[in-house]
Amino acid sequence: MAASDFIRLMRPAQWYKNLLVFLAIVFYQVPQVYPWIETPPILDFTRFYSLHLPLILGFLAFCAVSSATYILNDIQDLEADAAHPEKRNRPLPSGAIQRSTAKLFAVILLAGGLFLSFILYWIFFILVILYIITSQLYNAYLRKWAIIDVVTIAVGFVIRAISGAVLLRIPFTSWLVIGVFFFALVLGFGKRKNELQYLGKDAVTHKPVFTQYTDTILDHGISMSATWFVIFYTLYCYNNFAERMEQQPVMLTVPILAGLILRYVYLIHIGSPVGRKPHLAIKDKGIFIGGILFLLVLAWTLFFWEMVLDFVGSLFQIALDYLETLFPPLFP
Repeated sequence: MAASDFIRLMRPAQWYKNLLVFLAIVFYQVPQVYPWIETPPILDFTRFYSLHLPLILGFLAFCAVSSATYILNDIQDLEADAAHPEKRNRPLPSGAIQRSTAKLFAVILLAGGLFLSFILYWIFFILVILYIITSQLYNAYLRKWAIIDVVTIAVGFVIRAISGAVLLRIPFTSWLVIGVFFFALVLGFGKRKNELQYLGKDAVTHKPVFTQYTDTILDHGISMSATWFVIFYTLYCYNNFAERMEQQPVMLTVPILAGLILRYVYLIHIGSPVGRKPHLAIKDKGIFIGGILFLLVLAWTLFFWEMVLDFVGSLFQIALDYLETLFPPLFP
């Protein structure tokens, strides 16, 4: 049993989901005027111990707890995973780690995550427990029914996002809940679609729920969820920034986000492994470049729009002044 086997058992590639804890701080107390009266919380590292550190520790707590639930799931599915073309290489079905050792490791992770969440904030602790209960209900029962299985996964995403707002002691909005929910549905239905493509007729053997899913149902689920996600993000931008378009034209991020979602849906339909392994999306050039562009434009339009325009305007003025000294007849 090598240390790398325990790391693989924890599935760190799935920890990207826990980054949702940080989502609340991005749109928290966004300045409406420039120059800023106060530094935006996400950029104010003088408040590191009151804002950023709780989120970092909350992220770590969710990583420990979610890894524990993955291990418990692997223990429950040990026989089925051993027959799966990809999952059989995991530490448990491959025999690299024994079942009893995995159980003990899961308990340690679970205890550590719960202890950390308890000392952070009691409401956060309750949300973590709710996440654990939801995950175990999914593993035991809810994954047996089509649609309900994906919705349950989406609820886990929402709990993570709400937890970030709770750690910051700020109210979470309906936009946060709805946006994260539909984004998670895209990932969930996309994973089911890609698994069905990859496993073919053997899909039912590995996941009985595939007796209830068809390509048509999954296609409708993906298209509906992707559409509503983009619509609600657009409505959020319009509702919160429509009257400040000259100062914060966040609507400019909408076409970029729509392009990213369409690219992801395209990858699902062509059978890319990104569908069943969303963490691989960053390796796709289109999503990688689009994601960087989205983050840059979002940061620019939220915080630095007028700052950048003033800077560019000053450069043009310097250039004009210089040209005036070189060609005075052109500037009477």
